[in-house]
Amino acid sequence: MPISRSFQASKHEGVMRLKKRFFLFVGLMAMLVLAACGGGQANPANQDNANGNSSSTGSSGQVKKFSIATGTSSGTYFPVGVGIAKAIGENPAYELNVESTGGSIQNLQLLNSGEVQLALAASNTAFAAYNGEEPFEQPIKKLRAVAALYPEVFQFVVRQDSGLNSIADLRGKKVAMGSPGSGTERTGRLILEAHGLTYNDFKPEFISFSDAVTGMKDKTIDAAVVGAGVPTAAIVDAAASMKIKLLQLDSEKFEAFVASDPYFITTTIPAGTYEGVDDDVVSGASPALLIVSEEMDEQTVYEMTKALFENLDKVKEAHAVAKNISLETATKGVSIPFHPGAVKYYQEQNIEVK
Repeated sequence: MPISRSFQASKHEGVMRLKKRFFLFVGLMAMLVLAACGGGQANPANQDNANGNSSSTGSSGQVKKFSIATGTSSGTYFPVGVGIAKAIGENPAYELNVESTGGSIQNLQLLNSGEVQLALAASNTAFAAYNGEEPFEQPIKKLRAVAALYPEVFQFVVRQDSGLNSIADLRGKKVAMGSPGSGTERTGRLILEAHGLTYNDFKPEFISFSDAVTGMKDKTIDAAVVGAGVPTAAIVDAAASMKIKLLQLDSEKFEAFVASDPYFITTTIPAGTYEGVDDDVVSGASPALLIVSEEMDEQTVYEMTKALFENLDKVKEAHAVAKNISLETATKGVSIPFHPGAVKYYQEQNIEVK
């Protein structure tokens, strides 16, 4: 009998354990399903696409998350990108992550690959990318403009005590050409070629603006090519620690270059822009563009364009060059087609889009 009671008890307990395990299993499966659903929202990085990543904000709805490719912190792209992110972020439906990069060329490549959804690039570099001109091996036809922002000015910086007074004097010197993958390197090289100088005639160094300034300070770099909005942080830094000057371009040779590049113009850097630079300097510029992919939907681009121009104060707080950004110039000097979403906004503002 004791054996029988023991058996019955064991049988009963075994059934109870099976029931408990069953309900535990069902409960765990339900938790896993809920976690998987929640995880899809908490980790939007796994949902990258041209229209951004969505994450739940409860009663606020969905937030679209994008990345914008800018440049180095010592130039203007990065701080301007921060300002753009803040301006667009005033619309609670959008959140922008600002990526520091090598500059225009890398930015357009990142946009083409889908690694970022917005990019800053010089108009003449965007033209080269769209048409498959060097250094782009294939045309990137998906590029679409949102806005022209400000003139990206090319500045040739040397120490006042360098003995260098013209572009021709750079022959045989060590010249910082900008970061690899930057529009500065490409356009700077073309400007120098227009002046009769190739990489065989001087020693190019492919380094960032900040590294170029450091090299000029310790005299391991003779000159730096800087393509950015003015005033440029790296040059302001250089002028604060040593006496600098900007080389004038040869007007005749440069005009020939401008004639060959419809998205490059002659411009003047006003005296006093940098400490110690007391005369106007003739130089060249190409508009900096805000660019997206044609794959981004019209409503998203419309809303971001609207948020940008309604909150320009956020960009102006980020960098002085943003004083040049306006609706009146937003469609000028643009080398690639506009995105329909941007066109919709400009038409509402009675701004002509060619």
